[in-house]
Amino acid sequence: MIVLSRAGEVALGVIGTILNVILLVIVTFSVVAVGNADPVELKQVFEEQMAADATMTPEDIAMVNDAFDVILDVFGIVGWVLVVTLLISVILSIIAVVKVSKNKSPKAAGILFIFAGFLSGILLLAPILFYIAAIMCFVRKAPVQYEQDPYYNNEVEHTNPPHQPL
Repeated sequence: MIVLSRAGEVALGVIGTILNVILLVIVTFSVVAVGNADPVELKQVFEEQMAADATMTPEDIAMVNDAFDVILDVFGIVGWVLVVTLLISVILSIIAVVKVSKNKSPKAAGILFIFAGFLSGILLLAPILFYIAAIMCFVRKAPVQYEQDPYYNNEVEHTNPPHQPL
């Protein structure tokens, strides 16, 4: 039985998973830090910076303060959605690496790599690695093995003794 080595797919999957975990940790810390920040204190610091600018009117400052509240709320919601999608991406990529490393179902691993890449972003390095691993899972085929021909099949036991020179 010929076993096709899937070391390339495994390596790309592991590197992509590590990059996703790093991004997941950074995003999680950022979301938690922004969620724990005191919005009143942040507004005061922001207002002091804007008050130093002579071109800002009080209406402009009020408008920026309102936008600041919205931005903090949106960042909290979008940040947690991003954390969840990155977590799902990490789980899918780990499952795909296990599937492709055992060489049981490389097509299913390719599909999981595509979903993991889609969930982890579009133009980051990790999804590009996942897409390359998925393409390799789909394209690479096991070499054709001819069972009847002993020159192609090394597993066939030869029953004839080796030829003796005369």
